[in-house]
Amino acid sequence: MNKPQVTIVISQRERFSFTRESLESIYQHTTVPFKLIYVDANSPQKIQKYLEEQSQEKNFQLVRRDYYLSPNQARNLAIPHVDTEYLLFIDNDVLVSPNWLESLLQCSEETNATVVCPLTCIGKNFGEVVHLAGGEAHIVEHVKDDGRIKRKVHEKHYFVNRKVAEIKEQLQRQKCEFAEFHCMLIKSDIFQKIGLLDEGFLSTREHIDFCMTVNNTGGSFYCEPASVVTYVPGLKWELPELSFLWCVGVMLGKLLA
Repeated sequence: MNKPQVTIVISQRERFSFTRESLESIYQHTTVPFKLIYVDANSPQKIQKYLEEQSQEKNFQLVRRDYYLSPNQARNLAIPHVDTEYLLFIDNDVLVSPNWLESLLQCSEETNATVVCPLTCIGKNFGEVVHLAGGEAHIVEHVKDDGRIKRKVHEKHYFVNRKVAEIKEQLQRQKCEFAEFHCMLIKSDIFQKIGLLDEGFLSTREHIDFCMTVNNTGGSFYCEPASVVTYVPGLKWELPELSFLWCVGVMLGKLLA
């Protein structure tokens, strides 16, 4: 077998109950060699057992903590273990499609992109509604009448909430300014320049902080719609998931206090 170019890092976003479906999707639809690191932060006993069994069967690295972690804390636990050219972050509530990873790798190699994101859809029906097809994220400066400079973050998602069937012809590989942690392929050496992810971000915008930091180093971003994944949000949460969300909320409260 060829030496893997990429290490897939899976961590929890906001729930645990979709763990099996997401992991099985990755193994079913990924044909290129890869390493996998799964960061399991205090999942319920049933899921913990499932991941332990799968890590033995499929020979992936399981990093377990018996307490809840924020997403960036979980990702940072995996980064030092990555020894491949690429790192791919993906959440544990995402389904992938055939050739998803091959298309991301091809895009990065052909464009020399630092970060590549797929066409990320959302919902129970795979690949039907766009969640992210690339976008814009940068600082806008405005000089006020008194000479002071006001700065704000400009963020724009391309084709958000549009049906894929209606805009299919417009979905082309394109340069953009950010990706989301639902799924993003990254050249691993960027972390030698920027260090680990900021664990102070206990919000849904940690990806903007990361991407703007990469932009500041001269890194580039592309969206590759030939790769399609779907984020499947929970319609209802189980008790351990509510506990996880409450815990993250408490951490955020302490941070802001």
